[in-house]
Amino acid sequence: MKFKKHHELSAYHKYQLEIIFLYAVGIFLFLPYYLILDEFNLSKIEYQWYFFWPFITFYTIYSLYTRNKINDAEKINPHKRNIIYWILFGLSILFIQIQPSTLNHLKSLDLSFLVLSLFLADSYWDFKKIRLFNK
Repeated sequence: MKFKKHHELSAYHKYQLEIIFLYAVGIFLFLPYYLILDEFNLSKIEYQWYFFWPFITFYTIYSLYTRNKINDAEKINPHKRNIIYWILFGLSILFIQIQPSTLNHLKSLDLSFLVLSLFLADSYWDFKKIRLFNK
């Protein structure tokens, strides 16, 4: 099996990979920040936003920029994706939320995960084509 390099992928596949990997990089960068806050006994509830607002702003702008490069011909029919994946995804979010943990108090993680979820869902279903009323 031959793997394609990043520059050889279609814009659609780049979009999917970049939204996931960029989010993972952001979370990995947050972990040292979290440890620094803990080391200096700073309020994690207050200082979490100093990391996440710039990150979420950059993440959203970059993801929208990447999304705009996708041609309509490259988009996949949403009926090809099974809804069971999204049900499992929702259940995993629910199980994470009911676990007692210090990270549950960090609302910035919830917000960033919501933004990731929207971009990830948009990579499967094109939100531009969703209409509330048929014209």
